[in-house]
Amino acid sequence: MKSPWARAFIPVILMGVVGISSNSLVAEITSGSIVRWRLTFQNGSFYILVIATALAALYQIAVGRYDNEIARGFTPRQYEAAIRNRVAEEAAERSKKLIRDGNIEQLERETETFKRIYGEAKE
Repeated sequence: MKSPWARAFIPVILMGVVGISSNSLVAEITSGSIVRWRLTFQNGSFYILVIATALAALYQIAVGRYDNEIARGFTPRQYEAAIRNRVAEEAAERSKKLIRDGNIEQLERETETFKRIYGEAKE
């Protein structure tokens, strides 16, 4: 559940399986403009479709529970630290750009603002 690749590709793969199996099922139970519903349960595509849909639903439930446990496990201090770390990373990237551009005055102003907001300013 931690891997962003798995979180992205598992639903995509399951969605592809659902799409292909549903198209296959429709092709197998239709003849011209006639749909023969009684053939539905005789086709493997139907069972693949049901299994892939169930797996996709179970996967989304598991991801939701995992995310809720992570969010519930944060204390207010941990949550604040996580936000501060994310802001610090973005500020570091911005600082690199300001240094490259030679805009040192702007860098100093933004650094002081960051320190003031996060309680690191010298008093």
